[in-house]
Amino acid sequence: MEMFNVKKRIEVLDILKNEFENFEIKSEIIDILDSIGRVIVNDIVSKENVPEFRRSTVDGYAVKSKNTVGCSESLPAFLSIVGESKMGEGIDIVLEDFQAVYVPTGGIVPDNADAMVMIEYTEKFDDEIAINKPAAVLENIVGIGDDVKINEIIIERHTKLKTQHIGALAALGINKIQVYQKPKIGIISTGDEIVPIETDLKIGQIRDINTFSLAAMLNETGCEIVYKDRIKDDFKLIKKSLEKAIDLCDVVLISGGSSVGNHDMTPEIINKIGDPGVLVHGIAIKPGKPTIVGKVENKAVFGLPGHPASCIISYKVIVEEFINNILLKHNNKDKQIVAKSGFQVHVSSGRDVFYMVKLNEIDGEYIAQPIHGKSGMISLLSKADGYIEIPMEKEGIEKDALLKVNLFR
Repeated sequence: MEMFNVKKRIEVLDILKNEFENFEIKSEIIDILDSIGRVIVNDIVSKENVPEFRRSTVDGYAVKSKNTVGCSESLPAFLSIVGESKMGEGIDIVLEDFQAVYVPTGGIVPDNADAMVMIEYTEKFDDEIAINKPAAVLENIVGIGDDVKINEIIIERHTKLKTQHIGALAALGINKIQVYQKPKIGIISTGDEIVPIETDLKIGQIRDINTFSLAAMLNETGCEIVYKDRIKDDFKLIKKSLEKAIDLCDVVLISGGSSVGNHDMTPEIINKIGDPGVLVHGIAIKPGKPTIVGKVENKAVFGLPGHPASCIISYKVIVEEFINNILLKHNNKDKQIVAKSGFQVHVSSGRDVFYMVKLNEIDGEYIAQPIHGKSGMISLLSKADGYIEIPMEKEGIEKDALLKVNLFR
């Protein structure tokens, strides 16, 4: 019986990077409203200044700041109102000394005005205003290109687009964008005991949790699931299903069959289908040690543990890292928050240890509490807000230590 040749997680990710450095995900042009969660191929560079005119940030009056020096409530400065800047229209008024122009928020500031006085600091008398607070040079004015300058990179390539990016694209007149296509994924769930989730269970049967957990996480990662199968522990059937999945997919995930045992055929099947076959069998993580990493016909194949919590951790720390960092070239660190440890734990496993945690907010800060249980327990999945990592070189964590929590969302 072949035993694990356990490698560190960083070694596994380096192997994946070397094996798939030339793998190219194709790109496509899509509407920006369909681009949330997609990874852009190139830098987004502005072809114009934003704003293209000097813009007021307040409702008030455009003035020459020198005409307000020393004014106060007891000794206001009096200026004549000589016009109004209307929204959506240009303005050609040239201010003389001790003149003012009304400008609404977002309106154009006349060229030779160098400050905006908020309307709250003025009092209007027919065609004249009294100003009771001095204005500083450029106060309440956004200059040409102050927001975005021509040729400025506003979104870096390989960024996964979020809702806040859409407004920036719209401001620049960009309605179509080039993104990587969604990686095509296959999920194969194996095991004599695995049955459809709608089944009334008999003794010894388990509903197919992993297909649905993996599918949900893959969708969130930005992938397209193009193949799903559920198979008994049968060498020929698993081999046939894997061959079909490899033809259709960029990445194939097989849950179950990765441990060392009489019915764990996944490594042999991967090697049988094509070279180089299994690259890694056994990773120094807990849970998830029996995880398999393989390559067939330039497609990535991962054998994940059958226990649901182990399967999820293996996906998050190996597969998701591979999809984001190597296939999509995106460094996905936007789902981490800092929390204070609400517990103390000692570990000496020689592996990177991952704990499912629940977050409680107390006095404005997050406290992480562990969710105890074995890797097959459903309570670990239903109660967890995220997970923390204790690297193998650390012996544990102290209570009140600051932790990086990787969120499930």
